[in-house]
Amino acid sequence: MKEIYRLIRKLGATSKYKGYYFVAEAVKISMESQERPIRITKDIYPYLAKKFKSTPMNVEHDIRTLINVCWTVNKDYLDSIAGYPLIYKPTNSEFVDMLAYYLTSNEKEAEFVRKELV
Repeated sequence: MKEIYRLIRKLGATSKYKGYYFVAEAVKISMESQERPIRITKDIYPYLAKKFKSTPMNVEHDIRTLINVCWTVNKDYLDSIAGYPLIYKPTNSEFVDMLAYYLTSNEKEAEFVRKELV
């Protein structure tokens, strides 16, 4: 989770936003469930709402608010995570997927480098 929080902070968002924790948890779930597609409205929002004693509608809104912050504060870094210049603000599911893929691919690259050095 430290890496997820670090990445969200690099994007310009802090823990003062409820969406900070929602996004972190959603990214974690997405990274753990790489073998099957995740439906954000059916799988993620209800789970997070229950875990954080909120509603799926509030979870969706708070994640969207966090994306707006990241888009405004550090769009260049968001572009680098996406791997291309973003023309429009990502949806909640695109944002979660982008972060999960970025962290997963960086883990694999680091593991490959470690193996090459041994």
